[in-house]
Amino acid sequence: MSCSSDLEQIRQALTAYYEALYYGRPEKLEEAFRPDALLLGDVEGAESRLDQAQYRSLLQSRPSPHAQGAPYGLQIGEIRLCGNAAMAELQTPLAGRVFTDYVSLFKRQGRWRIAFKLYSHPQ
Repeated sequence: MSCSSDLEQIRQALTAYYEALYYGRPEKLEEAFRPDALLLGDVEGAESRLDQAQYRSLLQSRPSPHAQGAPYGLQIGEIRLCGNAAMAELQTPLAGRVFTDYVSLFKRQGRWRIAFKLYSHPQ
């Protein structure tokens, strides 16, 4: 597979993640994340650590940014790729804040998915 094809598949996984978040569609998380993926970050200085079941429940429990009239705002920055591992930096607006996400992806069986997401926002 070519590097450009890998980069396109990585962008698709990152977009599926943001669309799950933005549109409130937790079923799209399966397109974006490995089942054992973790999310670690802080919101207003408080540590947040979520596995996939917890993240799915969180998305199901709150109104989506789209339903609240927030603009779609995913920005995919640099993507670094080495073999079957990749790292991407994202800007993801949510609840009046712009989060910076550092996302690690892993390719297995020809498919790129997020293995780990580290996130924070300016205090």
